[in-house]
Amino acid sequence: MPFSMTGFGRGEASGEGVAVTVELATVNRKQFDATLWLPREWLAFEPRLQNLLRTGIARGAVKAAVSVRPIADADAAEALEARVARLRAVARRLGLQGEPTLSDLVALCAAEPEAGAPAPTEPLWAILEAATREALARLRAMRAAEGGRIAADLRERLDGLRGLHARIAAIAPTLPTLWRERLRARVNELLAPDSALDATTLEREVALFADRADISEELTRLAAHFAHAETLLSDATAPCGRALDFLCQELFREINTTGSKCAGSEIPRLVIAFKTLLETFREQVQNLE
Repeated sequence: MPFSMTGFGRGEASGEGVAVTVELATVNRKQFDATLWLPREWLAFEPRLQNLLRTGIARGAVKAAVSVRPIADADAAEALEARVARLRAVARRLGLQGEPTLSDLVALCAAEPEAGAPAPTEPLWAILEAATREALARLRAMRAAEGGRIAADLRERLDGLRGLHARIAAIAPTLPTLWRERLRARVNELLAPDSALDATTLEREVALFADRADISEELTRLAAHFAHAETLLSDATAPCGRALDFLCQELFREINTTGSKCAGSEIPRLVIAFKTLLETFREQVQNLE
């Protein structure tokens, strides 16, 4: 299943006296580009964390935030109670009324200075790795869900392109006949009243036009590209965004040649509609990994 390049994941793990939280957020980017925020003491883990992220993210801008806090909930609660008691004492001295609310307690917790992270060790890396893998799994689940919706939209647009292709293919065989009638009418207008149209010359011109306007190869290649696009959208083993982006360029090349060969017919109008729909298809492809 295709993956979107947009997503969020959060993972937590604890051990060695610390609790580690990893938050990952990704947005569109042509290449893999990771920005990491780690405690200063854990900067040595950055290369390993980069490599770990690459195992689950092939393309996109990644922002990874790692927070580390000591596991001492009881001590933290006692410290908070002591701070509240001190604040109440100050309030009484100043003659202030009121009791602290839950919001006040949350603000006090947020104002607590963070303790520095312990020195990096292999057991601590194992904890960070576990939290990161959990965040990656949740990130990929979100990207997969969004990718499924994008794939459904792309298939709908692909069906529209197939419909325009079928209409062009239905008109193409009639072009030599239409050209013959137009050429015959035009030449008869220009000939003198006592002159006769040379049938051999007319057929030769029609044959030359038919050769120039032959778009059978372009139509065949367009059909092959449609099949390839469907295969890419159905492949659950590899990212398909870059390949589909390249395929859009090939689709544009073939339809552009088709329009150039069939000037003066109904086909250019269909070619314009095809290009317009193809552009919306290409823009949606930019959201895939």
